[in-house]
Amino acid sequence: MSRTDPDAAARPVVARALAQVSSALSSGGLLFAGTFVGALLGYAFFVVLGRSMTPDDLGAVGSLINLSTILTVPGLGLQLVTARAVASSEPEPEPEPELKSVVRVPAGLLVGALLVGGVPALVLAAAAPVLAPLLHLATAPLVVLALSAVPMTVAFAALGVLQGTERFAALGLSALLVGVAKIAAAVAASVLGQGVLGVIGWYAVGWVVVAVVAGALAARGRPPRGDAGWWTDGLARARAGLVGSMPTAGLLVLSSLDLILARHQLSRDGSGVYTMGALFEKVAFWGPQFIATMYYPRMARPAERAAAVRAAVGLTAGVGVLGVLVAAVAGDLLTSVVGGPAYVGELGHQAWVFTALGVALALVQVLVYADLAAHRHGVGVLVWVAVAVTIAAVALWHGGVAAVVTTVLACVLGLLVVAGAVVARRA
Repeated sequence: MSRTDPDAAARPVVARALAQVSSALSSGGLLFAGTFVGALLGYAFFVVLGRSMTPDDLGAVGSLINLSTILTVPGLGLQLVTARAVASSEPEPEPEPELKSVVRVPAGLLVGALLVGGVPALVLAAAAPVLAPLLHLATAPLVVLALSAVPMTVAFAALGVLQGTERFAALGLSALLVGVAKIAAAVAASVLGQGVLGVIGWYAVGWVVVAVVAGALAARGRPPRGDAGWWTDGLARARAGLVGSMPTAGLLVLSSLDLILARHQLSRDGSGVYTMGALFEKVAFWGPQFIATMYYPRMARPAERAAAVRAAVGLTAGVGVLGVLVAAVAGDLLTSVVGGPAYVGELGHQAWVFTALGVALALVQVLVYADLAAHRHGVGVLVWVAVAVTIAAVALWHGGVAAVVTTVLACVLGLLVVAGAVVARRA
């Protein structure tokens, strides 16, 4: 009996561990599928418009969509701080038998979202008459885009609740809906023969739909009966969201900086080659993003933080190493498929370097999330320092495509080492 007792005692532990692994894989798969398909539909947005719009109008839409990416930064910050608050709170018992427990939706979250989205919306709308001539745009599309910042930020706040409660199937569905709304805007404008204003108008409507659906999914929790009023709590959450957006803003700038520097430092042909190579970087960066998203709520809980950071770093690195190996072995083939035979000679042997840059950025993202989950912003400061260092380094070494991507990779790897040491010391 004494020999079998330890085995019997170990079985429930093993069963729980296997169940947790199975649940993580299932949730991660659903989240990955939703974000991946949603991203593909987002890329198809321009494919559809490219068949119905003039190059001038398509360029105008492209610049407006890039502006909308900037508008998402405060919303993403609010999403992360909301997820952190929800994940670190204790579930409350629920009297209804069909609901075992709920995590309360933070009071004032809607107020905070309206403030975080409304302020940049008003600023952009007010600046539209000045910005429009600089971007060779009409004023009306800029104003409509500015208004879309409000439902956009409300949607991100709802996503924060879903992320914090680890409802990754609903989070993946919401990410998919973002892509569906975007492609629907392109199709509607194309079918109706509308121009830039029509596209952006449907794009804004799409964000309203996403906000409503994501809000409905998040509303399974109910507002707490706290002492703080909605307005007071909303102001606090708006401040936290804006502070939380600084590290993510730095990451967005760093991940886009190499294309801007290549455009400035290289010839037009060289920047075109670099742009094609950057597709490998973007896939390697955005592909494993669901891992950081999935482990972020656990990073917000002190008892689980260290294990969650190790798991997120390990999984991201594992996926990344596999991607780099594939790009190294099949670089010529992949380049031919993505960009055509004309790019193989100059880019095929560099595909793995671009992929490695994307992987390094994905690992930096994990560390940014880990630091933010612990109410810290040191890694975010390091990211902004790396932005300045990268600009200076590329100004010195930019002899060609290989020189630029290698220089940027070296800077990001340096950031990764320092940021990793900071997170490891604090974990």
